[in-house]
Amino acid sequence: MWYNQKRFPFSQKGIAERYQWARKMLAWRELGVSDRQLLALVTREISPAVVIGSEAFLFFWRIYFENRDYQKALKLLLSIANLPDDLSGTLPENQELVSRFAEDLAPDNPFWSELAQAVNDIFPKNELSQREDLAKKVHQLRYVISSQQAQYIRANYKKSGMTDREALAHFLKNNKKWWEFWKPSRTYTLKESARLHNKVLLNGSSVAYPDGHFSVNIKILLSFHTEFILDNQGNFLNEVDAEKVTENGIINGASFNYASHNDIRHHQLDVKPVGPHDPKFRKLQVKGYRSPTNDRGKRHLLRRVASDPLSYFNKKGLYAQGKYSRKQAVDRELKAFKKLL
Repeated sequence: MWYNQKRFPFSQKGIAERYQWARKMLAWRELGVSDRQLLALVTREISPAVVIGSEAFLFFWRIYFENRDYQKALKLLLSIANLPDDLSGTLPENQELVSRFAEDLAPDNPFWSELAQAVNDIFPKNELSQREDLAKKVHQLRYVISSQQAQYIRANYKKSGMTDREALAHFLKNNKKWWEFWKPSRTYTLKESARLHNKVLLNGSSVAYPDGHFSVNIKILLSFHTEFILDNQGNFLNEVDAEKVTENGIINGASFNYASHNDIRHHQLDVKPVGPHDPKFRKLQVKGYRSPTNDRGKRHLLRRVASDPLSYFNKKGLYAQGKYSRKQAVDRELKAFKKLL
């Protein structure tokens, strides 16, 4: 019932194609897809590629999602992602994990908000922080997703001689909806704080930076879920980057957000699970590194003056560079990025 002579003619090439096609169909069966659903796939002549974001994957995903069977939808995704028990952070593993996603799965695909909704439903309150295998895999999946989304930008928008920053700007400029061309796009924002992505190693009054050089890192959010972190050299920073592994990426990199906006669910789904579920390689790398504090200081005359030497807002603190606080340095980088848009 899964083959037809017209699609796979009786020839050496046709037999080879039929064999590969049948293998993919059997793989879907092993993932729990029913014969009825497979028949629907064949009827619509959908290629049965077994990767996250493929036409076949999204066909099955939406069957489960629309029926609110979020557990089954997530199980299907994790079965294909096949994450290790604990991410190692090595380049070969990072590349292998990213290869399990469709190359054309864009950061603005509706699938990502559906995934976030499924995780929100499956893990109410603080359940994603509970020490169990499913929660750990769902948390670590955030790092793989961010790596895949950065790789999509590189593969589809980065021309020869471009930085990641320039490629991302090109993507964002082309990401506007037709009704937004007369005004700035509302699908992305540069306003979310990058404070937690500017960690440094503190030793008394001395400061050491990841990879041994000063870096100012900015944050760009797309529909809040998708997060891109860029250093001041224009490089993407990711914990499990599929192009190059850096200290700054591991320590200050991006992670997909399951929450829809910065509220209590963001803390429950995207912040609190870091402690119990972060991979060992990142815990070791981050040890000793610290984010600047959020202390804005006390009001002095008409302005606030930050006195905490660890403050994000202190012009003379340990995170400052020259005459600029770390917040001001980040704002300067954001201003330069805006010019590309």
